[in-house]
Amino acid sequence: MKNQRGTDATTKSFTANPALLEVGNREIWQLKLVTRDHIPCGRIVRQLVEPEMYTIRYLIVYDPETGRRVPLPANTVTEITNEAVFCNIDALKFLSLPNLNLPLSRAQEEEIYGIIEQTPYWVEEAAFLLSDREPESSD
Repeated sequence: MKNQRGTDATTKSFTANPALLEVGNREIWQLKLVTRDHIPCGRIVRQLVEPEMYTIRYLIVYDPETGRRVPLPANTVTEITNEAVFCNIDALKFLSLPNLNLPLSRAQEEEIYGIIEQTPYWVEEAAFLLSDREPESSD
């Protein structure tokens, strides 16, 4: 079954940021999320990807305690095993993250990165691109 964008029915596009798609991933689906302080905080249910960059931007974690779907930045993930996904934030910060509201706006992304006190992926990538320039010739 195809939708308007030519992707299968398991993919959803976002109008505010059309580059992000919500997709499923069988390899990590239903794995526990374990925080830096070793507290399980839910299970991975989906992910938000940027297909043009071939990059996962967020894992969507279902928190059974609150019934929320929480966007967890993918750059917080430190390890993935057969049993769990481990991240570098503590449980208190995870619980402070907002419920996923679609479409995910840049303001929501800024709020998420402000809560976890980490550099957003778009800032990291911009710095990398600027540092990767070739030296100017002195001819």
